[in-house]
Amino acid sequence: MGLLECDQIKEVELIQIKMEVIKNKYGAERVIEKINSETLRVMGESIFSRQSEDDDGKLTMFDFEGGPCLTVGGKIKFIQTNWNITSIVQEEEKHEGLVSVKIGIKL
Repeated sequence: MGLLECDQIKEVELIQIKMEVIKNKYGAERVIEKINSETLRVMGESIFSRQSEDDDGKLTMFDFEGGPCLTVGGKIKFIQTNWNITSIVQEEEKHEGLVSVKIGIKL
């Protein structure tokens, strides 16, 4: 058997895990989705949520009903890694009761 020529080598696609489902303290599901290397989306059904802002109006804390409670400077576990939360932005509610936030992350 000889060596393969460059045009005979096929690309190998790496499978990346982009989504993880966790449960809050009441058993409701929260989906954590990887948007890119610096951003995650956390979403799930929530009758209410709590937020806190800094003096500039930027979210510093977002608490889903039953959790998770996300805070800038805090951590979130995704794919067996603890990520530091750098920012939180609430997304527009497209379906009643479905809450979604984008969070900036870094190691």
